[in-house]
Amino acid sequence: MRKASKSMVTAILVLFILCPVAIAGDTTGYPLRPKLILILVIDQFRYDYLVRFRQQFVEGGFNLLLNGGANFADCRYDYAFTVTGPGHASLLTGAYPNVHGIIGNEWYDPSLHRIFYCVEDPTTKLVSEIDRASETPGVSPHNLLGSTLGDELRAATDFRSKVVSISLKDRAAILMGGHSASAAYWGGSGSFATSTYYMPTLPAWVAQFNENSSAKAYCGRAWKALSETARTDGSIISEFREEPGESCPDPKFLRWLQQTPYMNEIELNFAGEAVRNHHLGQGTDTDLLAISLSVNDSIGHGFGPYSPQVADATLRTDRYLASFFAMLDKVVGLNNVWIALSADHGVAPNPGFIQDHKLGQGNAPPALISEAIERAMASAFGPGRWVEATNAPYIYLDHLALMKHHVQSSEAEEVAAVAAASALGVLAAFTRTQLSSGILPLSPLARKALNSFNSKRGGDVFIILDPYAVPGSGLRGSTHGSPWSYDSQVPLILWGSAFNPGTYFGQCQPIDLAPTLAAILGLTQPSGAQGTPLVQAIKK
Repeated sequence: MRKASKSMVTAILVLFILCPVAIAGDTTGYPLRPKLILILVIDQFRYDYLVRFRQQFVEGGFNLLLNGGANFADCRYDYAFTVTGPGHASLLTGAYPNVHGIIGNEWYDPSLHRIFYCVEDPTTKLVSEIDRASETPGVSPHNLLGSTLGDELRAATDFRSKVVSISLKDRAAILMGGHSASAAYWGGSGSFATSTYYMPTLPAWVAQFNENSSAKAYCGRAWKALSETARTDGSIISEFREEPGESCPDPKFLRWLQQTPYMNEIELNFAGEAVRNHHLGQGTDTDLLAISLSVNDSIGHGFGPYSPQVADATLRTDRYLASFFAMLDKVVGLNNVWIALSADHGVAPNPGFIQDHKLGQGNAPPALISEAIERAMASAFGPGRWVEATNAPYIYLDHLALMKHHVQSSEAEEVAAVAAASALGVLAAFTRTQLSSGILPLSPLARKALNSFNSKRGGDVFIILDPYAVPGSGLRGSTHGSPWSYDSQVPLILWGSAFNPGTYFGQCQPIDLAPTLAAILGLTQPSGAQGTPLVQAIKK
């Protein structure tokens, strides 16, 4: 074979230099940038709700996402304490509490000798009026460690991109928005507020929304089941009965309203006003709107996941979302929007359901655990008060008592953990020393506990209950906070021009959401991101 001429070699080299896409793949249009990213988190929303109730969904609500999005059917949190604060922080940081530091909605602070709320910040004030801040201490993302997707988006666009987060719960709005959010709003009673961390006074449009009292529209209305809701026959689920002389909406009515799905409609109406007044999706840079629908959590706590109340709340949420998506289509154009749907956690069946169907013991009274520890500690080290505080999933030992009795912390932790593990309903107990050193059993359960643990905020013993052992003594209500699938499995759907529609059954974690969006947008990953991009769902 003749040697290639010098001119031919040169031509080939030039081709490789000028056309690298022939090797690397087509990168036309990369990075992809929609006008608006909507991250929709439904508080306490199990994945199976999308399956169980799908026949009753309308065309433009959940079905919009299910029919046209990338739906991950087995997406589970890989940490042990599944509650609101850590869940919302994990979704937007792409990390678990061992990295982002939000180990619970609250935790015990031994230096303060009190419970510490995850977003409390005494340097800020609550803002609920148009002309001034209140004297009420405010809240902020000060305790969140590291950046969120919104923080990275803002930095990459020289802070031209707007990031707005909304919830009925302050912690949900704040932890989704991150440190550099343009605004965060919350309003458990239907009147929305913010913090001086974001702005000194309430914007006029928010004050007007509050003054118009959207809650008033529900005065005289009962929570009546939809005709499509199974096992209800369209009956009244809940009704507020006014006493003579009461005005509406008074505080009593608002407390009732806060336990109905009507709060989702109010919150989405407020979000629509935020879209218009912040001009989201209407500029040259990509904006991000994060909404957490909170009331589903209240209803699930009250009645459990197999109740008619949860069924009706899910169907109403579907219809409210259909209206909200239609509004977005008019204002922004859905072809310019990417939507991600997920949840912060699921929920256990209520103890009555568990016992009736022989799934487990149902109740696990927390007091039995601390009592077992006190007895064991007294036997090992002498009489006294050895437990300073309990705050799920942690036991906090009294370190002054340990010092007084010359007891090593690691020794006390071990005695307490063995005692806790012997209590009714407890499956495992890990010590602070084990979690700090990483010397743990090679098991999925130990890994989940480690992902929940932060050495600066965690307690001395980490408790994991048996499957279907629900903290408390009641039979009707329920809760969450375990590593089991009923608490950890949640939806993850990615909808929009960047995603391949279909149902995916491969491995998925909710912490993959932020890394996936960051990768497509061409952003630096959130600082502590542990998740990975879901490449199978991304259009090439």
